[in-house]
Amino acid sequence: MARKASGAEAGEAGRRHRLPLPKVMTVAELHERFGTDENCLEHLRKVRWGEGLERFACPACGHVKGWWLGKRKLVECGACHHQTSVTAGTIFHRLRSPLHKWFWAIYQISQDKKDIAALELAKQIRVGYQTAWTMLHKLRTAMRSRDQRYVLQGLVEVDECYVGGQADDGTTGRGASNKTAVAVAVELRADGRPGRVAMQSMERPDTHSLRKFAESKIEKGATLKTDGWGAYASVAKSGYQHKAIVTGSGKQAVQKFPWVHTFISNMKRMLLGTYHSVSPKHLDRYLAEFDYRGNRRWQEASLFERLILAAVGAKPITCRQLITGAS
Repeated sequence: MARKASGAEAGEAGRRHRLPLPKVMTVAELHERFGTDENCLEHLRKVRWGEGLERFACPACGHVKGWWLGKRKLVECGACHHQTSVTAGTIFHRLRSPLHKWFWAIYQISQDKKDIAALELAKQIRVGYQTAWTMLHKLRTAMRSRDQRYVLQGLVEVDECYVGGQADDGTTGRGASNKTAVAVAVELRADGRPGRVAMQSMERPDTHSLRKFAESKIEKGATLKTDGWGAYASVAKSGYQHKAIVTGSGKQAVQKFPWVHTFISNMKRMLLGTYHSVSPKHLDRYLAEFDYRGNRRWQEASLFERLILAAVGAKPITCRQLITGAS
């Protein structure tokens, strides 16, 4: 069940942009704190199980008591004596690259507003392109897993856009060929400013795909603010209120739906500026990264720690699964 933000949380989110921002960790501070694998592993242990293993639960029998084997860097269950590593069952499961390189990747993907491409990361940490690509996509998988706990509420702008190169026939908008359709929803707060954002690719822009997107990302009972396309009226019958606004193209649509178009523009700029082109098979992970960062845009200083927590809480995924798009 997706977690619903309380009114107090929504109000707090609205005030964050007016509060003094905490300092973002510098590169020097990162190297000082996490320059060795030992320091990184100790930090992961505390994040996952707490200072005194108070959050430990044996994956074999579920027993909540255990002790730390310092030399072997393992926890031994007090009941069945099963031994568990800090990275087992997380995004870091069976990693081959040093942990401190993973922490640098986490820092880059969480702090660089322009994001980082796999080729650039490979140069920075001296690994192969495929290794850097896998690291980044595993982290994007963790981001997507984390945001699946939340749903959009209240008044929600919904629209769709198209990602990809120039269509062969020159068509744009609905019906364009050689492009991937993306559903976009932006939560609108009482003060008119945007709250959370959700994006997801669609095989085709139709009622079935839009309904599936809405049911997974938007709380039932919310009001969908859409253009006059008939597909949205059908989606609303699944348990939503509906506010349809007939618009023309171009400037009028942007004026009527300012925030959803702002997020679409920023997303396309990220994809084009950093990655130049993205395979439809992997597009949802890039969209998940955009959503994750956008939904925490007032929490820049804590994004590094939040992403570590997300990586520890996400299930392992293999390179083969990533390549085939099985995630």
